[in-house]
Amino acid sequence: MAVAIGIYGGRVGFTTLPASLLIFGGLMPLMTIGQLPTLAYYALSPRKLSLDEQAMIHGGKIYPYAEMISIGSYVSKAATQIRMVNGKQLLLRWDVWLGCEIWERILEAKTLPHLHRKACDALERGEKVGFGPGASLGQKTLSLREGDVAITAISSIRFVNESNMGAQRRILHVADERRELTVDEDQLCNQHVLLTLLAEKLAARDAEETVSAEKS
Repeated sequence: MAVAIGIYGGRVGFTTLPASLLIFGGLMPLMTIGQLPTLAYYALSPRKLSLDEQAMIHGGKIYPYAEMISIGSYVSKAATQIRMVNGKQLLLRWDVWLGCEIWERILEAKTLPHLHRKACDALERGEKVGFGPGASLGQKTLSLREGDVAITAISSIRFVNESNMGAQRRILHVADERRELTVDEDQLCNQHVLLTLLAEKLAARDAEETVSAEKS
């Protein structure tokens, strides 16, 4: 299709142009057509977004924080994907709204209490808590796509920004004394809950080690 369009351009007076340029010119309409969903999003996306005390208001609709069960990064924080308890999913593209980091931090702060409580209840029942396809947490073990690590053995947790063919992404690195496991942030959801739980467990570990050292 693209080649045919390029050749058609040559027949009407562009034969002096390189064939590669003709083909690229033929691709342009196809590229534009392929971007129609994105262009439509910009044109039709509700511009009003506000975060009130108990709910987010998006396009005139109310989404209570207490009914949000999943918040995840989408395409390396180009957007935030929200899943509601009724199954509805929202995609907030931060290139549409200014102050994306502030909006996201507020969303995390508003959803942390009930999501944290839900995760803690599951852990107390001996269940594993999933944080997207990239991670799950048990009472004593953190499981990432590359393997498991004992929580008491974790020595560092950090995010690293990486670039691949111009695309930016954030990678979570979790290390113990033997190895370092990684997972792409796009493979995580409710990471604010995961990081809070890990911080609490590591603080408890350090406190126990301090008490043991003092006793000895």
